[in-house]
Amino acid sequence: MLSAFRPVCGLLSAVTISGSVMLKLRFVILFIITLLPAHLLAKLNANQQSYIDAIDALNEGQVEIFDKLSHSLSDYVLSPYLEYERIRYGKYSDVDAIQAFIDKYPGQSLSHRLKLEWLLSFPAKNDWQALLDNYDSTIYSRNLRCYYLRALYKTGSKKEALQGARDVWVVGRSAPKSCDPLFKVWLKSSFFKTDYAYERVKLSLKKGRTSLASYSSNFLKGDQKKAASMMIWAHKNPGILSSTTRFPSANPYMKDAVVHGIKRRVRRKPDAALAYWKKHRNRFNFSPETSHQVEQRIYLGLARQYNKNASNLLSSLSSEYDSEKVLEWQIRVSLRNRDWPSVSRWINELESTGNMDDDWLYWKYKSFLNQNLQPTQLAKQQFIKLSKQRSYYGFLAAELLGKSLTLTNIPVPITQDFHKKIKNLPEISRAKELIEIGHLQRAHKEWQFAVNKLDQQGLMALARVANDWGWHNRAIRTIIDANHWNDLSIRFPMPYEKSFGKAASTVKLPSSWLFAIARQESAFSEKARSSAGARGLMQLMPATAKQTARKIGLKSRGNSLYDPEFNIKLGSSYLSMMHDRFKKNRALATAAYNAGPHRVDRWIKSAVALPIDAWIETIPYDETRRYVKNVLAFDAIYQYKLGEKNPKLFLHHEKVFLGKQIKSSLEESIIASAE
Repeated sequence: MLSAFRPVCGLLSAVTISGSVMLKLRFVILFIITLLPAHLLAKLNANQQSYIDAIDALNEGQVEIFDKLSHSLSDYVLSPYLEYERIRYGKYSDVDAIQAFIDKYPGQSLSHRLKLEWLLSFPAKNDWQALLDNYDSTIYSRNLRCYYLRALYKTGSKKEALQGARDVWVVGRSAPKSCDPLFKVWLKSSFFKTDYAYERVKLSLKKGRTSLASYSSNFLKGDQKKAASMMIWAHKNPGILSSTTRFPSANPYMKDAVVHGIKRRVRRKPDAALAYWKKHRNRFNFSPETSHQVEQRIYLGLARQYNKNASNLLSSLSSEYDSEKVLEWQIRVSLRNRDWPSVSRWINELESTGNMDDDWLYWKYKSFLNQNLQPTQLAKQQFIKLSKQRSYYGFLAAELLGKSLTLTNIPVPITQDFHKKIKNLPEISRAKELIEIGHLQRAHKEWQFAVNKLDQQGLMALARVANDWGWHNRAIRTIIDANHWNDLSIRFPMPYEKSFGKAASTVKLPSSWLFAIARQESAFSEKARSSAGARGLMQLMPATAKQTARKIGLKSRGNSLYDPEFNIKLGSSYLSMMHDRFKKNRALATAAYNAGPHRVDRWIKSAVALPIDAWIETIPYDETRRYVKNVLAFDAIYQYKLGEKNPKLFLHHEKVFLGKQIKSSLEESIIASAE
């Protein structure tokens, strides 16, 4: 997504280049229409065509033809699917065949799936006892769990059934329809407590599901119902917290509505949230922990806006609670103010907690230099060690010391025999064949089932398998799951190299930067689509793509953004526009690609003259800050992979960021653009 900020999927935030795992799953994540590039699809051979013909025959009710074709494919890798489809066609009535299938393929994805479907078939037959007799608690399915509880109720174990209903109902999402008959009885029984409905309201709002919260509030009475109503209202319109009369302190539950509304207000207007908190904090009996959580959230919100009072407010927080995030923002506020003694102070405090990331060692060392102080021996040793890491901060440290970047490539330590063993796992063999015939959803399910049961060694081998197939998105994800960070061939592949090279030449940008953007945006999934609608390799929003296409004389049609060459052409053109707008500074242009140019304009205007490393460190949005660091580091790695003997994190003209100069240039560009 280009024209508006959006979070990058957990996968992409996790794809760091340091040894630490940045799996901070957030708001939103990358939805995949299909994770498989088109080049994996092959022409069908005789067995593949016969398999598809067999499935088609069964779907049309031509059982004899299906049986004949299935018999001829008894040794085919997908023959288990034919057995599976035959059992399903018989509506799971052949119990002996089902048990034989499970015994024949123990611990495999198809057996797991068949057993779940078989268990779910009993309610349709009203055979509740059979469901109880065959129930498998290791199979996770909320749908199945509800049917199981209903089976208990139907067969006389009513108390046990009604006791189990709470755990299925008190969650922040709607339940399957299979749960409705159970809930209908439970909600009228003595086992139901209004506290459960109140908890469900809070859980629903936490996930942003206001309709479910409203529905759940129907089961409340008195003070709880009034508080839930105000909580829902405050969720939609936090501004109502300016009134104290709407939140009577005589109602002890109203404090939940106040806290929820304030947390919502912090997202956009932390100063207003602080004003609301001052109005309400002495009206209710908030616990010390709740008060700390609310105040920390407000003060961090102010710190992200670099409010002049943020540092003092953060300092006022109790130190008995987890303080790492608070101290990190104290450092950033001090960096923005170029207050180097305070930078040193807060880094020392953070280091004393024993939980400081190595990344802050860079700023520890620079704080000495910027105060014209000699770094301590320990700081020197830490900095030299940091400079040898393959990470954004490692690269920064190396460049500051005038050293070459460390770009060690260590292939996954897997023997050929073990690699072959993993490649020949039943699920993986079937996944490969399913890919070739275009049954992509089933291929992904087979793959994921294998991922879920393998250890680290197995996952490393599996990542190599995906890489060999050219299934780079899966290879990258799987190597992360394996917690192996040093195989650059798997973690930083170069698909569509000619297209990236051609686009780079056209827009006069380094292809390493284009690769880095695509690697961070989609991990090279050409069919990727984000929750906000960004599409393709370089995650273009349709509106931005249309505008960019018009500027360069192309037509953007329908699903054209899923075409790799077209997507690369538009993405590189848009990136080039950002590069020009922000005076050839890749850091600023990268931030604009992620968060939108108007936000970057504001961040530049609000910043005093800062070096580029400090500007990046003080980007208000966590996601954009990580994004920029990742892309710049990935760019350096791709420089290396493309043959650059001396890769660089920053070019000379990018190292000094002159806020006023850039601001003036931006204003000129904006005026010229308007004209």
